[in-house]
Amino acid sequence: MLDNISVIIPVYNQSISLSLTLYGFVNQIKPFNKCKIIVVDDGSTESIKPIVDSYKNLLNINYCSIEKSGRAASRNMGVQYVRDGLIIFNDADRIPRKDFVKKHYESYLNSNYKITIGQVREMYVSDIKNNKHKVLNYYHKEKNDRVPQYCNLVYNLFDNSGTSVTKIPWISTLSGNMSIPYSLFKQLGGFDTNFKEWGFEHFEFGFRAHQNNIPFYYQKDAINVHLAHPRSSSSYEDNIIQSHSYFYQKHNLEIIRYFSDFMLGKITLQEYAKILDPLYPIHNQLPKRYVKITNN
Repeated sequence: MLDNISVIIPVYNQSISLSLTLYGFVNQIKPFNKCKIIVVDDGSTESIKPIVDSYKNLLNINYCSIEKSGRAASRNMGVQYVRDGLIIFNDADRIPRKDFVKKHYESYLNSNYKITIGQVREMYVSDIKNNKHKVLNYYHKEKNDRVPQYCNLVYNLFDNSGTSVTKIPWISTLSGNMSIPYSLFKQLGGFDTNFKEWGFEHFEFGFRAHQNNIPFYYQKDAINVHLAHPRSSSSYEDNIIQSHSYFYQKHNLEIIRYFSDFMLGKITLQEYAKILDPLYPIHNQLPKRYVKITNN
């Protein structure tokens, strides 16, 4: 079983967050604490390999490094170390709950041909380096975290069984907590490496999957906890605009054209869903809420 599961963690700096994330994999339910983990160092200026080496006696962990190329290239590189089975993508600042791998694997066993979206939660602890004890205390008590506002919106695209109920499930493709069969990832051609900075490489990947009629599934019990960090709202908006420009250039469709309006909080989730099909009945049941640009 364990030879059939590979976790890929891209990292650019964030050495302290990575260490906490790897701690979460040590604490996975047995035997899932021994699944294969591949850390891809995307040209970090911080020392990442010593962090990975410190877990070699605790995890089945591998390290590789590339020149700074972006998250899409990093994840694709990690997949080169996989031969078959299930791929789980987990970001370097996402601490997995103890049954995270188990829940993704259960989803894989139910169907070998779908994209599974896990539940992202987040906590904010200032100065993580000097407050690791506080992070771990929150982690073990499963408190002081919440579902981020974007995730809280898009999880409405699925019913209580985790099945997609709309025609835009791809906007839930958040690759910080996502799993996919290796064969399907290869069929789709991986992430588009033309996305270099923070951007929409995960959404574009999900869109291609949706175009190929790949079903999406929301596994609410596959939880990891994002270590939220401050960022500039203006920089966030600039990244959205830049990434969307390439996304729309590649897929010149109306539903892609208006995606940036949704992401920038100009139209609601319900309004965005109706662009594709105004008469699709489930769209009227979606929240009339906007994405809010925040600095976390």
